[in-house]
Amino acid sequence: MSCKPSFFLALLCVVGTACGTIAPTGQIIFDDPRGTVSLQTISDQSIQASHPITLDPALLAQMLKGIEIQEQEHGLVKFLSGPSSSVPVFSDDQIRFLAPLLAEGLRTAAPDQRIEFRVQDTRQGSLFESSTTETTAGSIYAYGRQLYVTLSQYRYNPIRTYMVNSTSATQTRQADVSGLKNRILLFTPSAAQRSDGFDPPTGGAYTDRFLAIDYQLLQEASPALATTGHTAPQVERAAPVRESPAGTGVSDAPSHTTEALAQEVETLRKQLQSVQQQLDSQTTRPDSQKRKPTPPLKPQ
Repeated sequence: MSCKPSFFLALLCVVGTACGTIAPTGQIIFDDPRGTVSLQTISDQSIQASHPITLDPALLAQMLKGIEIQEQEHGLVKFLSGPSSSVPVFSDDQIRFLAPLLAEGLRTAAPDQRIEFRVQDTRQGSLFESSTTETTAGSIYAYGRQLYVTLSQYRYNPIRTYMVNSTSATQTRQADVSGLKNRILLFTPSAAQRSDGFDPPTGGAYTDRFLAIDYQLLQEASPALATTGHTAPQVERAAPVRESPAGTGVSDAPSHTTEALAQEVETLRKQLQSVQQQLDSQTTRPDSQKRKPTPPLKPQ
């Protein structure tokens, strides 16, 4: 009888993982054990995204780094403990994985497509515990100056979800496969987050969380991006024309070449003058010896 709970828990993990991490059905951009990025059709036909659009992966990495999540405490707990601190949604490894793939998705997506992502973090268990996998998933699309981010799952773990629901007084309710109940999204810097209300896309789950981020304000508010000379985004299919750092631009190349040639010519001219002077000095010495006047003859 003692084996039944373990068997049931293992079965629940398999079913929960299958239900909680639905495989992408659209055009897959990349897929490996770390996660998946794909293009999916936007179910809300009223949305026409500004795709394709070229954004630098460094800008998207800064966006992912700024997304934070915070627990929403209620009642007496909130009064006693105060608001909880926010934590980053994505780890550094997940940001390095997602940023270039999201850039590729935005560059190739059609106006009726969004870029869907899913990252998985496998944690090795101890001697008496099996390894667990946490899943964070969502989507992104661009419209105007904004990047609209939807988070549909946050560190979803079927084992933890089962344990929480089995020990709570509301275990008869549907399990939270999103990990987003009683949680809100924040963004840093807050100046880049759109503060006015906007209608989220239709067709999502009630636990989905949304952010609208002005990527131009994000670029202006990020000194690291401003000093590296990243270009403004281009809404076109052509490859981006990236601006070179100050002092090394293409427009400065002719002037730099002209200055270099002028310096070389001046150096050669000075060398020729020096050689000519040396030759002149060598030729004048024999003449001066030959032309040295003879002493006058003494009178007889």
